[in-house]
Amino acid sequence: MRSVARLSIGLVLASLVSGACGSGATTSPAQTEPPTPAPTVANPTPTPAPTERPTATPVPMTDGEGPEYVVGSSSLTVTKSATKTVVGDVTQYRGQEMTSSGTMSDPRVTGTTRITLNLDMHGSVASEWGTTRTENAQGAWEGNWTGASWNDGTATSVSGWLIGSGAYAGYTYYFHVFGPHMPFTSEGIIFPGSPPKSS
Repeated sequence: MRSVARLSIGLVLASLVSGACGSGATTSPAQTEPPTPAPTVANPTPTPAPTERPTATPVPMTDGEGPEYVVGSSSLTVTKSATKTVVGDVTQYRGQEMTSSGTMSDPRVTGTTRITLNLDMHGSVASEWGTTRTENAQGAWEGNWTGASWNDGTATSVSGWLIGSGAYAGYTYYFHVFGPHMPFTSEGIIFPGSPPKSS
């Protein structure tokens, strides 16, 4: 599946919002993108040339049957901006919508992925949660996810349990999307059965 992930708070997050107003809250009247980190002041001394980001090693495709470990990548595009509410020291973003693009090593978790994102910013770190649905011609995967971001939202780690339908009925897809920047790394497992029950 092209997983859920989140984009940089500056880009998209470009990942992973309709804010509820609490007592003493101030709300911006219009939808807004999450804040973009302030630009870094140029260093007057010469700096070395930036190192290129490593390219992911191609992963062989699975046979698309039975239980599998799957890997891939995920990049996010915002299709609907979040609403923003400030409550005390917390900036709340609600109802952001995104699509995910990337490649996965199993065709069952490849398709059109739609994500909703909510987050609470506490300075440069945030808690995140939302929903995701990945659909292709054979079936769909749908469920909730939770996670966190830091470095003003440029880095992320989110995971969730998705339930299969259509040809994937009776299967669960667990995913973990993480990384310091996009494209994020995505990995997970597909297995017959239901998500584990929390204690």
